Amino acid sequence: MSEDRLDLSSDSGFIDDPYATLTRLREEEPVRRVLYHEVPAWLVTRFADAETVYSDPRFSADKGNATDEVRAVPWVSASDMIGLGRTLVFLDPPAHTRLRRLVAKAFTPRRVQTLRPMVQGIADELLDAVVPRGRMDVLHEYSTPLAAVTIMMLLGSPVADREEFTAYAHLFLSTDPADQARLPEAMAWMARYIADLVAAKGEARADDLLSELIAVRDEGGDRLSEAELQAMAFLLLMAGFETTASFIPNGLLALIQHPDQMAALRGDPSLIPSAVEEMLRYDPTATASLLRYATEDLTLGGVEISKNDAVVVSWAGANHDPRRFSQPDVFDVRRGDANHIAFARGIHYCLGAPLARLESQIAFASLLERCDDIQLAIPASELSYRITPNIRSLTGLPIMYTPR
Repeated sequence: MSEDRLDLSSDSGFIDDPYATLTRLREEEPVRRVLYHEVPAWLVTRFADAETVYSDPRFSADKGNATDEVRAVPWVSASDMIGLGRTLVFLDPPAHTRLRRLVAKAFTPRRVQTLRPMVQGIADELLDAVVPRGRMDVLHEYSTPLAAVTIMMLLGSPVADREEFTAYAHLFLSTDPADQARLPEAMAWMARYIADLVAAKGEARADDLLSELIAVRDEGGDRLSEAELQAMAFLLLMAGFETTASFIPNGLLALIQHPDQMAALRGDPSLIPSAVEEMLRYDPTATASLLRYATEDLTLGGVEISKNDAVVVSWAGANHDPRRFSQPDVFDVRRGDANHIAFARGIHYCLGAPLARLESQIAFASLLERCDDIQLAIPASELSYRITPNIRSLTGLPIMYTPR
C-alpha cells in the first residue's frame, strides 16, 4: 500500500463518534486505505461491498494469508501467541465447517430459548441489588455481569471467576496504549485459565457446553483436538460476553437520546424485539469485522486490492448505507429490520446471535419494567469509549431513574 493511509487508530474523534467519518468515506471513498489500529488495511463502508467480502471466498479469515507486517501487530498475533489462534473466526473451510458443525447445535434458536428462565433470573438478581438506589452504572453493574454470568453458566466456567476474567478479557481486547504494557500479563492469564478450565472439566463432567465439547474430543478421530477444544472455549467465553455487555449500554444510550422512542417502547413493550434489531443496526457494538485477507489480486468497489492485503468491513458504515436502509440515520424502534450487519454474514455469521438477542431483549424489558424516568447521571459530553479494534464500548454508563 502507499503512504496515503487515513489513520483511524489515533483519531480520538473517530473513536468517540465514527459516524461522520464513515458517512464521508462511504460516499466518497467506499473502499479506502487506512491504518486501522496499527494495521494497514482497506476499510469497506458500503453494504453491498460488505456482503461481497463475506460471500467471496477470495477473502480469507486465516491469518496465514496476512502479510508479515500485519501479523507482527500485537493485537493480531495475541491469540496465536498463547496457542488459541485456531478458533472458528480465524478459519476457512473445510476446517471452519467441521468445527462449526460440532458446536452449532448449542446455539440454535430453539435451544437458546430454553435458557430464558436462567437469563431472566440473572437479570432479576442484578436489578434487585441496584434498582432501589435510584442510580447505577449500566455497564459495570448490569450488562457486564449479566452477559458474563450467562456465558459462564452455559459453558460451565466458575461464576466466581467473573470479575477477574472480565478484567483480563478487557485488557486482551484493548489497543489503548495505556493497556499495552499489561497485554503479556493478560495473555498469560488467559492461556492458563483456559487450560486449567478444560483440565478441571475433563475430570468432573457436568451438564454444560464445555463438558459436551470434551466428550466430542474424547471420541478421537477427526473430531476435536485438544488445541481446538481450548481455542473453542476461549472463543465462546470471549465472544459470549463482550459484545452483549457493550451492546446493552449503547442501546440504552440511544433510547435516552431519543425520548420519543423510549416512550414508544414503554407504551408497547411488544416492540422490544424490533427495538433490539434497530439498536444493532443503529450503533452496532462490533463496529467493524475481524480482518479478512485477499488470497489473490482482485477488485472491490472499483478499487484494486493486492494479494495478502488486509480488509476491514465497517459494520457501522454499512448499517447506515442509504442504498440499503431508508433514512439510515434515523433511530426508529419500529423499523424491525433484521437484515443488518451486526453479526457478520455468510459462513462466519455469529453463532451466538440468538443468545445475544435473548439476553438483550430480557435486559431491556426488565430494566424498563422496573425503572421510570431513566436519564444520564452525568453530562453526555463526559461519556467516553474504550479503544479496541472491533468493539465500540462505553467505559461506563451512569444513569439515574425512579424505581418502580
